[in-house]
Amino acid sequence: MEMRKLALILILIGVAFAGLAMKNKVTNRSFSEDELTKISEGNIQVTAVFLNPKYPDLKKATFYLRLDTHSGNLYRFDLKNSTVLVVGGKEFRPISWKEDERSWGHHRYGFMEFPEEALKEIYSQMSFSLKINIDGERVLKWET
Repeated sequence: MEMRKLALILILIGVAFAGLAMKNKVTNRSFSEDELTKISEGNIQVTAVFLNPKYPDLKKATFYLRLDTHSGNLYRFDLKNSTVLVVGGKEFRPISWKEDERSWGHHRYGFMEFPEEALKEIYSQMSFSLKINIDGERVLKWET
């Protein structure tokens, strides 16, 4: 019985170190702008930048979002309720959308935050996507 307990403890320690190593892999690695930035084309161009690797002090999964169009008013879209972060099959809803005061009808930008749990999942899965349902569903994918 003692051998089983010891084996279980060693496995749990290994899992903890593996999770820490994954986080360090993301936070200690240098990412290019192309790796962090994803762009979806269409009538509305969506640009999303995953900010956590560049700003490791951020506790929540954080993205800079920019929407650009030359026709229509982008304020007709509720970005917070139209966006989902998908990591390892789990879906996370935004907890905040902080829009820049310089946004206007054809150009909107700001910061979207997701729960701390989502960031932990990103560190463990190393791939994720943002689904934004505006003028059709846009899927932006990252492989870290």
